[in-house]
Amino acid sequence: MAETGITKNQINFIKKLQESSELREEKLQVFLKSKGKANVDELTLREASEAIDSMKKIEVKGEKSSSPEATGKQINFISKMQDSEERVESTSKYLSSHGKSSINHLTMSEASELIDSLTKIRGDPVANATVTHATKKQIQFIKNLQDTDVRLETAKNFLSGIKKKSFDELTIKEASELIERLKG
Repeated sequence: MAETGITKNQINFIKKLQESSELREEKLQVFLKSKGKANVDELTLREASEAIDSMKKIEVKGEKSSSPEATGKQINFISKMQDSEERVESTSKYLSSHGKSSINHLTMSEASELIDSLTKIRGDPVANATVTHATKKQIQFIKNLQDTDVRLETAKNFLSGIKKKSFDELTIKEASELIERLKG
């Protein structure tokens, strides 16, 4: 799996941490050097989380010591990743080992750590296909395939049969099935 780059929110948070303390700035420079990076923009998502965590360990006078809560995006992403028994079990073990009753009580860094571990576990492609909306490519391909009256009728009957009003409501699995019908 390819590493994703640092987010704008991470960049902004790192800048905020840098400005709050010279020690944090020094910690960041040491971290960047250890990763062979010239600046913050070159960090991966995971490296940025590591940098933030290491900078936050340095306490600054007058600053709250508690970690910020996980973001809504993190919570939603973790929820969507509960698509296999192994991921559900891994999440449960993580919460238990960190004394948390639900993902809603995670800190931002804990959520990042959990997401990182869940991405290493293979999800269930069948579960994903039945809940994830059809891709733009699939929808466009369906529209392109409707080049005859017969295919138009086939698509209309398919939508009616599954009680959907438009192609935008299709799941990946349903779109694949419709494509096969239109091609056959």
